[in-house]
Amino acid sequence: MFAPSPHSPASTDSSVVLILSPDAVAAALLGGLVETLGYTVHFARPPEPVLESLRRIRPRICLVDCTDPSQCSPELIGRATMRGISVIIFGTREALEKVRALASTQKLDWLLMPAEVEELKRKLEMATVG
Repeated sequence: MFAPSPHSPASTDSSVVLILSPDAVAAALLGGLVETLGYTVHFARPPEPVLESLRRIRPRICLVDCTDPSQCSPELIGRATMRGISVIIFGTREALEKVRALASTQKLDWLLMPAEVEELKRKLEMATVG
């Protein structure tokens, strides 16, 4: 685990991030980047259902890979937002294009991969505030 930077949030409920992705390598790389910004990162434990992961971890922010339609669904996003979890979808330009309507309807923030550190930092900070 990486040490938090001096300008990052303390390890509190507001700094817990759950990453949902079927691509373990992409999730690990994104998780490492999120950790360098001082957040506590968790991953779903397959075959645990995603909604159970939300209940178990109780994150403040959930980063959802939109390349997997089963994880980037209106049901998941609705359940997460009802629990006060900020959802940020991420993926390639092509994957994000496929879920544009969902992102617009649900007013979701999105992150183009590969993520740039400053953009990721800004989106995580916005998610912890609102």
